[in-house]
Amino acid sequence: MAWLIAAIVFIVPLVFFPRAVGYMLLVALVLLGGWALYESLLNRQNLADEEKVKITALYDPVACAPQTPVSANVVNDSAREVASVRFDIALKRRGYSNEIGRLSRLLDDQPMPPGARSHYCYALPVLIPPVNPDELEFVIPLQFVTFK
Repeated sequence: MAWLIAAIVFIVPLVFFPRAVGYMLLVALVLLGGWALYESLLNRQNLADEEKVKITALYDPVACAPQTPVSANVVNDSAREVASVRFDIALKRRGYSNEIGRLSRLLDDQPMPPGARSHYCYALPVLIPPVNPDELEFVIPLQFVTFK
């Protein structure tokens, strides 16, 4: 709808004032450039804040129940309140580069003020090939943070 209104705002004057085409195109380019600059600055700030939200995962049968021994800790070190965090946990055998298991689409939707921590436990996925849990290395390949 906004594109339709913008098109009408620029097309109608083009029809009625054909001599002002150059000025209208210049105004349109300035507005478009301003909007792109604003979005770029906002995106840069969001990315910087997203990097301050840390997720760590490890095999911890002591802190978690035996059925759910994978411990995921989320720490909000940003200055903004986090609404939710979506992430994946990839499992690799220590010393190897290939992924042997993955916990996908995990969600931490507990609101977290700056400096807050949350802890969740997950079941160990089926590992191909089977590996001793002490030889596992946990990596967070995907992380999506939503701020309030």
